[in-house]
Amino acid sequence: MRFFVERTSGTPIYVQLKRQLLRAVATGVLKAGDQVPTVRQIAVDTKVDPNTVNRAFSELEREGILQTQQGRGTFVCDKPAVSAAEARRQIAQVAARAVDEARASGYTPNDLIDAIHTISKRK
Repeated sequence: MRFFVERTSGTPIYVQLKRQLLRAVATGVLKAGDQVPTVRQIAVDTKVDPNTVNRAFSELEREGILQTQQGRGTFVCDKPAVSAAEARRQIAQVAARAVDEARASGYTPNDLIDAIHTISKRK
């Protein structure tokens, strides 16, 4: 799993990382029992302070999504708290932000849809 941060988005970096982990759990990229990348690995990959990554992990632990096992790593909980309804809410928020940004740049929602289709075919 690759993480990315958008430094100009106005959204705190720890929130961006948290959302990416939640999305991975909600979509099944990360399943119950899967080990997540280490704080250090994510920090190096995204070029952010490890404390920032740790904040995202800590919040997800409090929410019952992740569990850290001393000396073993951090894992997705057996019963992650991300429901199908939560997954739909999260993707709706992503879509709303994308539409808002597209409109602010002078593009239509259909332009955005076309771009998404083009990009998704490449990956």
